[in-house]
Parts: sequence; C-alpha cells; structure tokens
Amino acid sequence: MSTLLWLLSFTLHGVLLYAVIILYTRLAAVKETEKQQKKILEETENTLAAFLLELKEENEKLIENIDSPSSHTEEETENSDLRHPEKDSEPDAAREEENPLKGLITEVERQEESVNSIAQSFEDRAIELYEQGYSASQIAQKLKSGKTEIELFLKFRSKGVKDS
Repeated sequence: MSTLLWLLSFTLHGVLLYAVIILYTRLAAVKETEKQQKKILEETENTLAAFLLELKEENEKLIENIDSPSSHTEEETENSDLRHPEKDSEPDAAREEENPLKGLITEVERQEESVNSIAQSFEDRAIELYEQGYSASQIAQKLKSGKTEIELFLKFRSKGVKDS
C-alpha cells in the first residue's frame, strides 16, 4: 500500500512540476510580448515626433512664402502711389483698402488650389513610384519630401487597402 502512495506522490509531483514549467514559459512569452509592444510604441512615438517636426518646418516655410508676397504687394502699392501723384488722395485711399484685400483673397485662393492639386499629384506620384519598386528614401528624394512622411503615407495607405 505504501508503494502505491509513493507512486501516486511522484506522479502528482511530476504533473505539478510540468504545470509550473508551462506557466513559466507562458509568463516569459507575455513579458517578451510586452517588451515588443513597448518597442513598437516608442518607434511610433519617434516617427510621429519626426513627422510633426517636418510638418512644423514646412508650415514655417509656407508662412515665410506667404508673408514675402504680401510684403511685395505692399511695396508695389506704395510705388504706384509715388508714380501717380496727380490723383485725388481720398479715392486712392478707398481703392487701396479694397484692392489689396481682394488681391490677397484671390492670391490665397490660388495658392490653396495649387496646394490641393500638388497634394493630389504628390500622393499619386508616391504610389506610382512605390509600385515601380522604389524604396521610401528614393521616393522621398524624387519628390523632394521627408523620408518619414513617405513611410507614414505608405503605411497608412497599406492599412487602408487591407481594411477595404
């Protein structure tokens, strides 16, 4: 009878030892998955931070480009006043207030249209180049854009294609 109890005890110890080993391997796998998720999260944060910096730089360039034509138009209106001194000053003042505003509005509208057409053609060209087998860095060089921007565009595009 005691041998039967010893045999049962060893069997139970073996099963428990096997269960502990299985639990330990699962715990190690969960910890490894957590590490991978943290790494992916850090990479995503770094990518988005780089993308935001690129956007900020591009916005600053755009603001500089917008500011420089407007200062140029102000200089032109001052020069036109100097060229035509024989006109009455009151009607000129009223025209100066209306014309620069209308001119700036139409200029901004033209710039918006050109930016929209550039954005559409930019996406189309990026997709074309990617389908031709170019890497993200090569596409960025050809389109004179940031590598990170191209990588993000391609990632989001591939997600959109998989989702639909």
